[in-house]
Amino acid sequence: MTISLYLAGPEVFHPDGPALAEAMREKCAAYGLRPISPLDAGDEPLDGKPVGNRTMAEVIFANNLAMIERADAVVANLTHFRGPDPDPGTAFEVGYGFAQGKRCYVYSHDGATAVERVERFYGPVSHRSDGTPVDHDGLTIENFGAPFNLMLSSASVVISGDFDAALRRVASDLKAGIFANMNA
Repeated sequence: MTISLYLAGPEVFHPDGPALAEAMREKCAAYGLRPISPLDAGDEPLDGKPVGNRTMAEVIFANNLAMIERADAVVANLTHFRGPDPDPGTAFEVGYGFAQGKRCYVYSHDGATAVERVERFYGPVSHRSDGTPVDHDGLTIENFGAPFNLMLSSASVVISGDFDAALRRVASDLKAGIFANMNA
């Protein structure tokens, strides 16, 4: 059995995004997994121009949703991006995949908890008298030991590591029969 993976993450914003996507595709193939990258053409070709009366943003949005719907699972890079939290578009894709009944695998390179990330990127963390961590504005920081918000970590298999570690987990779950009842 081969499964397809939607590869979500901020790599699409990287200057070598296409080369990174190709390397990720090759790694998936080495595990016998079919990659679907947001940089793939999608259902509607992207040539930098509006399609009919739709803007480029609308076409990209529709293409990415269609690709997630076609995938068997989502593998998402939730490493901090432009601050303590993951890329918001990637977080949306994980939520959409979960809502579509897809198994979601999320990974973070640094293994830091949400509290550690806030302290690193947003300033000092203090604690209320009950021990609750708060940021410098006095706002509560989730403290469940996960690297990101509970809505993402509770909806996903959380991997502390890189893309390769995530693929190893997917391949292990595939071998263990986790995906056996798909499309049944």
